[in-house]
Amino acid sequence: MYYNILVPYDGSEHAQHALQAAFGVAGRDKPADVTVLNVTDEIEFDNSTFQVAARMAGVPAISEETAESVREKYFSEHRDHVEKQIEEFFESVPDNIDVHITVLGGRPQEVIHEYAEENDFDCIVMGRRGLGAIRGALGSVSYSVLRSTELPVLIVK
Repeated sequence: MYYNILVPYDGSEHAQHALQAAFGVAGRDKPADVTVLNVTDEIEFDNSTFQVAARMAGVPAISEETAESVREKYFSEHRDHVEKQIEEFFESVPDNIDVHITVLGGRPQEVIHEYAEENDFDCIVMGRRGLGAIRGALGSVSYSVLRSTELPVLIVK
């Protein structure tokens, strides 16, 4: 049994099955945590393409405070969207399990690996394939995470 489980979640059918499986492998004899991690695109205001487009559109330079505010709103909206997608699962969550939702920006395979290592998870439960355009027998993100971590990884169809 596991008590601190990471579930990378992109809204795909496989990710939904992984979330359900995470509740199944969570320990029942003491409190457990399931963290749902959604990885989205990073907003890069310092990207040269963005800066050129902004200047061409007549948009003045964006302050770091404004950029941070936009990032926070962006991630908050993604978090709300994920919460709405998984709310049906909350009915089946045992009382001893707390569910947390985290949204981060970046490349999914890198963010998942780093977040799992930094937050002392017991295991990762993830879908075999997600919503990405590249599809194979085993999704490129799940395969990369499987190869890059020492944690137990349960890959769910």
